Amino acid sequence: MIHSMTGYGRGQWQEESWLCRVEVKSVNHRYLDIHNRLPSEFSSLDGKVRKWVQERIKRGRIDLFLKIENADDPGFSLNRPLLEGYLDALRLLQKDYSIGGNVDPSQLLRMPGLLAQESVPISGAQLSLLEAGIASAVGQALSDLVTMRRTEGQVLEVEIRQHLDALETEAQRIETQSEGLLELHRDRLKARMETILAEVDVDPARLLQEAAHQAERGDIREEVSRLFSHLAQCRVLLSGSGEVGKKIDFMMQEMNREANTILSKNSGLADRRLDITNAAITIKTEIEKIREQIQNVE
Repeated sequence: MIHSMTGYGRGQWQEESWLCRVEVKSVNHRYLDIHNRLPSEFSSLDGKVRKWVQERIKRGRIDLFLKIENADDPGFSLNRPLLEGYLDALRLLQKDYSIGGNVDPSQLLRMPGLLAQESVPISGAQLSLLEAGIASAVGQALSDLVTMRRTEGQVLEVEIRQHLDALETEAQRIETQSEGLLELHRDRLKARMETILAEVDVDPARLLQEAAHQAERGDIREEVSRLFSHLAQCRVLLSGSGEVGKKIDFMMQEMNREANTILSKNSGLADRRLDITNAAITIKTEIEKIREQIQNVE
């Protein structure tokens, strides 16, 4: 079962004094790209959080947000030197530019850096407890994320299989139209060469050999066979697990190459040529649709 790279999850852990909330979001990315947003006092846990994510997620851009709240209100501290600086600047404005008015304390409190929440000292035992709580909240968030990515993956799989079915129908049409085409090519080329070289003494064996060579240049049976082989491999990958997005994308590149070769070799009779061309173009269209979907598969 394939997984999407798009999802969201959240987790929470709480005990008497502490509340831990975790949110995790993911979008498609070529590799696993983890961005943790941790409070500065817990930045030392960044490596462990990355490891927890890597154990559950293999591909995608991951944004993880951790918030820690302490039930014991630590209060705020006032940056007095900064406040004095603001007040001095205001007095200077009033004196030099004759600006009147009174100072609004609520406006002052909005100045960056004026108020700072006092940090709460964390003991070793508390840090161990918090680390376990953070691990629990991260685990819950990642479980939610994986569940959503799995659900999205099921939807993607249905759509991709529909495109593969349409692609297979066109490949079968090409296979049907190409039946007996090699012999038809050989006979037509032989007849044309005999007409052109009617008055020239040419070895019949050599003539037949050249006609066969020209006819084989338009033989598309091998390309059609590889198309069916790639289709079978894609279905096996969709039924498997792990990182399959890159593999299926590679298979789409190979199938697109086969379709291009069929178009370049297609030189059958007018009616067959048109049917084969239309089928090959439809195959390329379905491949592009699959490649759009597969960009979001883990």
